[in-house]
Amino acid sequence: MSAGLAALRPARLRRAAVAGLLVALAACAPPAAPPREATAPPAAPPPAAAPAAPASIDLDPAAEARIKADVAYLASPELAGRGTGEPGADLAAEFIARRFAELKLELLGEAPRDAKPYRQVFEARVGADVAPPSLAVQRAGRKQGVEADKLVTADGSASGTVSGSVVLVGHGVTAAAVSWDDYGGRDIEGKIALVLDGVPTLSSGPGATAAAHHAPAGTGTAGAAHHAPAGTAGAAHHAPAGAAHHAPAGTAGAAHHAAAARPADALRDFGSVRYKLRTAREHKAAGVILVAAGDELPAVSSDAASMGIPAVVITRSAARALFPTAGLAPPGKAAAEKPAAKAPAPRPLAGVTVEITTRVTPRMAPASNVVGLLRAREGSPHADEYIVVGAHFDHLGHGGTSASRAPGVRAVHPGADDNASGTAMLLEVARRFSALPARPDRNLVFVAFGAEELGALGSRHFVEHPPAQLAGMKPVVAMINADMVGRMRDDKLLVDGLGTSPDWRPIVDGAARGLGLALQYGVEGFGASDHTSFTAARVPVAFLFTGVHEDYHRPSDTAEKIDAAGIARCSVLAARMALALSQRDARLAFTDPPADPHRGMRGGFRASLGTMPDYAYQGPGVKLTGVRPDAPASRAGLQGGDVIVRIGAHAITNIHDFMFALRGLEPGREVEIEVDRGGTRVPLKVIPAPGR
Repeated sequence: MSAGLAALRPARLRRAAVAGLLVALAACAPPAAPPREATAPPAAPPPAAAPAAPASIDLDPAAEARIKADVAYLASPELAGRGTGEPGADLAAEFIARRFAELKLELLGEAPRDAKPYRQVFEARVGADVAPPSLAVQRAGRKQGVEADKLVTADGSASGTVSGSVVLVGHGVTAAAVSWDDYGGRDIEGKIALVLDGVPTLSSGPGATAAAHHAPAGTGTAGAAHHAPAGTAGAAHHAPAGAAHHAPAGTAGAAHHAAAARPADALRDFGSVRYKLRTAREHKAAGVILVAAGDELPAVSSDAASMGIPAVVITRSAARALFPTAGLAPPGKAAAEKPAAKAPAPRPLAGVTVEITTRVTPRMAPASNVVGLLRAREGSPHADEYIVVGAHFDHLGHGGTSASRAPGVRAVHPGADDNASGTAMLLEVARRFSALPARPDRNLVFVAFGAEELGALGSRHFVEHPPAQLAGMKPVVAMINADMVGRMRDDKLLVDGLGTSPDWRPIVDGAARGLGLALQYGVEGFGASDHTSFTAARVPVAFLFTGVHEDYHRPSDTAEKIDAAGIARCSVLAARMALALSQRDARLAFTDPPADPHRGMRGGFRASLGTMPDYAYQGPGVKLTGVRPDAPASRAGLQGGDVIVRIGAHAITNIHDFMFALRGLEPGREVEIEVDRGGTRVPLKVIPAPGR
């Protein structure tokens, strides 16, 4: 399940906040690694066809072993976390395609001559290629370079070469709510901002108390890993891996609160590197030099999304040598700065100019969905209609990105629950249908989606570029999605999305008979997984999910922790639901799910809009795939396809800017949002709803 599309989901909770909530939990130690050698399990013969008519699907005692074997292979070291663009993901896709072939599923449409069977191929942005940066300082006619091992490109840096005089701006924080401004209310147009890592500790003094929203662990350092808001503003996940970083609390819109003694750590959430770059950009700086707290540099970021300003991080020792007049504390002593009552004034470093060069190139890679068709029976009056059963098969590879909940750890993230469990369930449903004595009345399309962890890219591609045989999405009558169904506890299973059709509930209840499941029902059609793409296309969806746990997006999400018996029960439920859908005379009627603009806003957001960002979009701004019905954005006139380019006074260049601006919104206080709609700038007045 994607982190980008960040969210809690017990009963009706979305996963975007899951990433934020679980960050506070102690990291659990990874269990012993599974055996090094892993081979694909042998083909499991389909269960014997039931002779009874009409067709029925019941529990199969052999299903548990089949599911366990599938999960063990998909989560094995051989597949190395199934990261998009990596060999492990291709091995997983080949494994799924072989299973489809063994079950005699058909190809859906004509594949290109050079394409692998069952594959629907698309391009995905999987990271960034970051060239070594350069930094040169000129003083008194003498030019001095910085050694390559003393600097790295900052997370969020733009590509380019910039030069200018240097201005020390403290920690680079502007927070009106606590009367703190390292820029002194002035722009530094055309200059290079010299910015200290971390945030200042405040002494008591006048100022409004900042809202107590905690940033994810690590946001106070120049190299901190920031957690992606996978369900931001009602988005899909699954932000993309590494999508937006959490914005500081107490930003614009909070200054009117009653004055109170400010806490010493009121600025604790303002340490994000990307936030500092955005603040420097808004003060018209040409570039940024971030000074680390010590001589250890952060890992180079794999996120190619730029904050619109070139920036580097340098070691504390290098900065002291390059800028002796700045008065920087020695390495290791920066954290001992005394509490301050107010921000020191920006200080130009006389006679010093610098030149910064950075180059960050988005890295693209081929990804694929694996698609198999079980054709409807000949002569069926519904033979031109389709039911989609889906689950994503990709995961995080070796981690090391902001989507991982083990920041800084480069180790295989097996993704046994997320989402080898859902993939195994998908295969089991396909097996059960292949064993039925007769074909269903409607076509069954089984889709293992790729690149979900990067923002539900695979399902978006399927919806926007459906196989030719479908002739669009109108023939798709429903979609059933499984994501993280491998950790059933107390027989509980969430079935979400039921608000997308009034016909879902009796279908689900009928399918659950005799399975001993304690079902929890949700109406939300949008969430941090692939069903969101279908909801946006106005297809009724049902989403199966057994809940979050401490191993989510960690190397410890391993196969031996999976409840295969629970997945077997989920498989029967999903298969019965699909069978009931195939046997209905009438299509499911789609309804807009009841609006809950708070969902996806639980990561400390005080306000919400009800927007759904398009994480595959690579242009400037934030493109919307849609807006929630009867939410602030839809009421104001925002619509799918709009590109948000400004919120209030803040330019929006990417999802990170969007998140920072969103965090500063005030519930009930009107804000102007400017969108690009087909090349025309359209200003719209929006009144944000309260968050939770």
